[in-house]
Amino acid sequence: MLSAPVLDEIGYEKLSGERATELCSVTLSELGLDLERIGEISVALVDTNIIRDLNLKYRYKDSPTDVLSFGIDGPYGEMVGEIVISPANADPSLGVEELVVHGTLHLAGMDHGDDFESSEMARVQRSVMDLVNAPKR
Repeated sequence: MLSAPVLDEIGYEKLSGERATELCSVTLSELGLDLERIGEISVALVDTNIIRDLNLKYRYKDSPTDVLSFGIDGPYGEMVGEIVISPANADPSLGVEELVVHGTLHLAGMDHGDDFESSEMARVQRSVMDLVNAPKR
């Protein structure tokens, strides 16, 4: 069963493990994946220096970014992967919760290329955010 614990290395305190699990669950459900078979997705909240170092090491880009995803076992593995987010680098129009969704989509195999806005990934991301932010009945 999917769980998404949050490792908050910066004292962000605005994203609980329960909310991260909900965001990941809705995202993967929207893609038609079987949530009963999904493993763990860890979410790490880090400072600008850490994400810049990771971006340089794994993407060869010497600059900070907002979110990185690292797949481990795949969607049906014990450890799906890790999403690393730098709240300080998050676009205010997106926010950390949407970056969790974005990272989860990457872990599920989606990509957006150079034109995110016109990608299928952007459409799914918007759909998920509408679902998770809809008033509860």
